[in-house]
Amino acid sequence: MRRLYTCRRYLVLAAAAALLVLCATALAAHPTPGKTYTGSTSAPAINGHRGPVSFKVSSNGRSLLAFKYGNIGCIPSGTIKGNPYTSAANIIKVGTIAASSNGSFSVANRKSTYVNSKVHMTDVTTSQIGGKFKTAKSASGFISFSQNLTGPGGFNKSCGPFEMKFTATTK
Repeated sequence: MRRLYTCRRYLVLAAAAALLVLCATALAAHPTPGKTYTGSTSAPAINGHRGPVSFKVSSNGRSLLAFKYGNIGCIPSGTIKGNPYTSAANIIKVGTIAASSNGSFSVANRKSTYVNSKVHMTDVTTSQIGGKFKTAKSASGFISFSQNLTGPGGFNKSCGPFEMKFTATTK
């Protein structure tokens, strides 16, 4: 009789442990559909301004829409006046990134092109982004990018890869 009781107790404990694992998986942090998340990167502040990060979560919660981040890339930071992130040239538009059922997201080799028609320069940024929702209101991850600038007279300059972390939250 005592042996049967011990065996049942182990079965109940095993079932409880399995249930906890299933609940933890079900409670994995998912983004809040339709919400906009904003934050900043870990890159050093320039003139007191941090590199911004923003995206909106799709209505079904499976995609990050209009993901963009700020950087100055190949520009020496000592030559910048004011807030560099008010210039479209310093905001990299990555676009849509798929989000998995466990709240993680990533994209590799995403190209973003900015053409400055005033000086006839083209800036192509290649980004790798990965991250995870820590809670329904908070995400963090990394951004790695390289840039290639081309222009008149055969001008060609490459820099990177650069790596930085980011965090973004919603209300």
